[in-house]
Amino acid sequence: MPVDTAVEDAVAAGFSVTSRSGPNRVNVQRDWMTAATITPIPGGVVVKPAWTTAQLAIVAGVLVVLFLGVCGLPVVGGPA
Repeated sequence: MPVDTAVEDAVAAGFSVTSRSGPNRVNVQRDWMTAATITPIPGGVVVKPAWTTAQLAIVAGVLVVLFLGVCGLPVVGGPA
């Protein structure tokens, strides 16, 4: 299956092509928690799950809170 056909099928399923796409891959996203990367290979394409921007922001926020808590720095709303 060519990449163009895979992208057309993804768009027909409600996905949209994102700006993170590059020359060797196409990123598609349906909502804040559903995304995939379509990559061409000699025999067709590979479709893999991908992180969305919202998911990355949530994980980054949680890591910051965990880091501040582990380092003993005060967290807003936490015990003083």
